[in-house]
Order: sequence, then structure tokens, then C-alpha cells
Amino acid sequence: MFRPVMSSANAAVMDSPGPRSRYDLVIGRKRLTIGGVTRDRLTYNGSIPGPLIHLREGDDVTLNVTNTLSDSTSTHWHGFLVPFEMDGVPGVNFPGIDPESTFTYRFRVKQHGTYWYHSHSGFQEQEGVYGAIVIDPADGREPYSYDRDVVMILADLPRISADFIYNRLKKMGSGYYNYQKMTLGDFAKDLQTRGALETMRDRLAWAEMGMTPTDLLNVTDKGYIFTANGVDAAANWTALFNPGERVRLRVINASAMTHYDVRVPGLPMTMIQSDGQYIEPVETDEFRIGVAKTYDFIVQPREDRAYTVYAETLDRSGFARITLAPRPGMEGPLPAQRKRPLRSLEETGMGMMDDSLAPSGGMMRDPAPNMPKGNDVNVAMRTMKPQDRMADPGVGLGDDGWRVLTENQLRSYRRLPSPPVERELWINMTTNMTRYIFSFDGKKFSDADKIQFYLGERLRLHMFNQSMMAHPIHLHGMWMELENGQSKRPRQHTVFVKPGQKLSVLITPVEMGDWAFHCHMLYHFHSGMFRVVNVAHKEFASR
Repeated sequence: MFRPVMSSANAAVMDSPGPRSRYDLVIGRKRLTIGGVTRDRLTYNGSIPGPLIHLREGDDVTLNVTNTLSDSTSTHWHGFLVPFEMDGVPGVNFPGIDPESTFTYRFRVKQHGTYWYHSHSGFQEQEGVYGAIVIDPADGREPYSYDRDVVMILADLPRISADFIYNRLKKMGSGYYNYQKMTLGDFAKDLQTRGALETMRDRLAWAEMGMTPTDLLNVTDKGYIFTANGVDAAANWTALFNPGERVRLRVINASAMTHYDVRVPGLPMTMIQSDGQYIEPVETDEFRIGVAKTYDFIVQPREDRAYTVYAETLDRSGFARITLAPRPGMEGPLPAQRKRPLRSLEETGMGMMDDSLAPSGGMMRDPAPNMPKGNDVNVAMRTMKPQDRMADPGVGLGDDGWRVLTENQLRSYRRLPSPPVERELWINMTTNMTRYIFSFDGKKFSDADKIQFYLGERLRLHMFNQSMMAHPIHLHGMWMELENGQSKRPRQHTVFVKPGQKLSVLITPVEMGDWAFHCHMLYHFHSGMFRVVNVAHKEFASR
């Protein structure tokens, strides 16, 4: 059961007298100063993040969302199993919420754990329209005991208009905010260590893809203020504990475009939940949380001192943090920011080509079905050898001497049913970074048909990331069971697919209707990496 901990700031994130069956949310505009930047932002009930929604599994809930903006809006319950009309995606399963109107979401809660909610309209989500959800188990029992409960909701609030940032990326390419590009000195060093031929091949391959080895995230600290619980790192958001208590942290990545690496220097973390689903405990020192994902872990600070929960951006351009402390006003030590990592062609399967094969023209030695043949304006790269990267911690991790959580360590807390697979599907994540185009199978959303699923069937969906960027792929309305080499497959609502990675998930559709399927990096989604999945009775589905 959720036990809120006293906090010294932004109490809206933490305060909860207990689960409720009704919430009233108002989406509006408010002038706020965050991270030294003052501008109009969008809010739920006047705050960023919105109020904590505390529910109980099995309850019938009513969630009223009122729109006071001049534009249409929406609210999506991320990771929820709901009737499709309650999912909250404009143009897919409901018309949106018009200005000066209220939409009432009603559904029965079918799960428990840590989730979140956000607008699914335009770029409203990254302007502040997001919040945390905690759902208690129906019987009040949880497999792990703890004394304190802390929500840490990460975000990347734009310093200027989110539309302006997107416009720059579309017109200037993905490197516009990359102030960490390689220099002439780096080129000279590579010539000495790698030789002229290998260095030139490497540079030409990156140039044709419209990227550089430092282009890990499309937007850096030059475009974003990195926040935890609505404030920047300097604000020192603090949660209190008594030494010796077990503190549960629910980490939610509500960012638009930023993946974080999270650790608590001086304390081991026991991971207990992934995407709202309990897992067998894994002790680790650091984990990467992709956009839209959630992880829960327990720490036990025994000393009478402050600790920092440190979330460093993947590209090392900035960080967010909160503090765990026995008394208000204390501050934990801040670790030094690590050196920016470099992406290599080899680690993503792009370095295995002969002299005659350029990135956009080569044929894969391990071809993935559905890839466009030959030249295609939407596809500027093809992975030569997709790889199983479940045991790979990811670029920039694993070299510091501490343990890093990897996907192959995730085991569901309970064994899931395993009916035989009836059908297999393949999908490729494709991109042209120069034009800032993202797609599935080389087709943007505007040019693609719906993907057909059938109610109750057992599917295996194979995903191939044909790009040099990680993509958190979110499927609405149903679970994806990650095939990670474990017999107890973890359930995921958002699967983090690394560059050049191939993986598969098992799916059993449980609700009819149209469902969104997309990359949750907001600008990738709006640039075309979005499809609609239709779930129908097989005997009535259109051919």
C-alpha cells in the first residue's frame, strides 16, 4: 500500500490521504519560473507535475478532465488496461477535449503499481501536462516491505517553445542542439590510433546518416531544463527518512526526449518493479530509464546523512536529482558528471560492411522483413547485422566499476501463462536523420495502414531498430512480454529498443478497438514513428 513520505517541497507529488475513486483535473496555462526560466507553461490543477492520482485495483473510478486552454487537449493513462474509448488518444479512439469542456473517463482499474498520465495532444505533454499514478493492490498485499514511499518523476521542460525546438530539428537536422560534436583534434587522434582507411570509412558512414557519434539525444541542456518533481537540481527537492528505514522510490520518466541514468551514490538499489509490474529482486548500482518507462527500487539508508538520487542524462549534458535526508535543509553530495560517451558503428551493427556498401544502400546480411528495398527517402540507414543486446547496459554504462541493470536480468515476480504463438509479425524502426523523418518499415503514419491484431490471439512481434538512436516503443491497451532469455518474461508497456537491436515480445490483445503504437520520444512520434493497431474478432475483421 502506498505510504506517502513527508517532503519539503512540491507536496502535490507526494501527498495522498489514501486511494480515491474520483479525481477532477483541470488543464490550464500558468506563468512559472523553473530552473531560472520564466515562461507560460501548461499544467494540471496549476502545478507541474499534476496531482498524484492514488487508486486501488478493482475500483471503478471517475476522472474528470476539464480543458481551459484555447486548443483541444486530452489525457492518456499510460500503461493502463482500459476500454479503447477511455484511452485518450485524439484521432485514434476519441475526438479530444474541446476548449471550455469536460471529458469524463470511467473505467475499472485492472492492475496495480506505478504508472503516470499525460496529454496526448501536440507537444502539451512536454510543456508540463503530466503526473504520477500509484495504484494499491486490491488485497493491500505487496511482495516487498518498505517504510517510506517516494515518487520521483523526471522530465525535460523546454527552455523555449516546444514547437520552436521541433522546428529547428526539422529544418536544421538532429545535430542542431548537439554542442558536443567531434573536433579536428578528435579526427587527428583517430588517424593515429585507427589508421586513415578505417577513420575515413567511419566519418563517411556517419556523414551519410546525418549523425555524429555524439548525437545520443536530439535535444541537450541547450534546449531543456532537466527536472525532478517539477524543479531543477538546484532547488534540492527533499524527501525525509529515519535512518534504517527502507525507502521505496518510484521513478517515472515523463520526459519528451531524454533518457536518464539513475543511481544513489553510497547505496545499493534493490529493483522491485518495472513498468508497474513486480519483478524478482535485483540488486544493482545504476539503471537506465528510457522515456515513458517506470522503475521502482528500495534503498535502506542507515547513516544519519543526506543521500542524492542522481539522474544523469544519457548524453551527460545535464542531470536532475532529489535528496533523501533525515532532516530538512540537508544536501547530499553531487557526483561529478561523467565524460560524454561516443556511439560506435560496431556496437550497433553498422560497422560490418565492405567497401562497396554505404549505409543507405547496403543489403543486410541478417535481413529483417518489411524493410524497403533500395533507396527510400524515409530510410537513410540499414543495420547490417541486428543484434541481441539484452545483456548490454548501453552506451556510456558499464565501465565505472559498479553494477548496471540490464534487460536480461528482469524476471517477472510470478510466472505468466504461455499459450502457443499463433502468428508472428515484424516491424522495423527506420529513420532519415538529415530530414528528421522517423517511421516504421519506412512508412510514415500518414502513408501507413493499420496493423491488424485479433482479440485473444497469441502474437510474437519482432522489432528491429534500423537506426543509431534508442527508441522507447509504447503499445497502448495491452502488455508486451519481453522475450529476454528468462522463463519468467517481464511485462512491459514501453520497450526500450537500443540502436541496432533486434528483440521480440509476446502479446495477447485483451480489448477491442483502435490502439496507438509509437515511439514515445515525442518528436520521433510526431515525425512519423506512429501506427494504429486495430484489435477485432478474427471472424469479423476486414481483410
